[in-house]
Amino acid sequence: MTVQSAAIPYRYDADGELEILLVTSRKRQRWVLPKGHVRPGMGAHSSAAKEAFEEGGVIGRTEAEPIANYVRKKRDAPEDEVCLVTVYPMAVITEAPVWPEMRQRERRWATISDALKLVETKKLRRAIAAFDRTFGPLRPKPTQGNID
Repeated sequence: MTVQSAAIPYRYDADGELEILLVTSRKRQRWVLPKGHVRPGMGAHSSAAKEAFEEGGVIGRTEAEPIANYVRKKRDAPEDEVCLVTVYPMAVITEAPVWPEMRQRERRWATISDALKLVETKKLRRAIAAFDRTFGPLRPKPTQGNID
């Protein structure tokens, strides 16, 4: 079984709404999380951060503890290669204007509800939902008119 790691890059917009970054897959142009094989000599969460930069052009702080994991069959691989994907939250600090795979992928910030509609697989939706249960209520939306 091959080991991969994925990142859920996130930020809060000006209104305090949680957003996550999705990128398109190279071949089928579907909305997915940045992910890839865990690099030798790198921790899985560090490898997830590297993928987030290469595929989505974001830099941030990746949690050492995973938020979810899932098993997937890798398409176009010999003998239906099976991958264990571990998913790590990543608080985005910087969004680069130029990044390694910018000509191969699109990136898009989406609210959790929009992301759940954009991704096609149940496994990704479950990982995003697990992330939302932990990070969604972190910062409540600001209320209008309540100034102390």
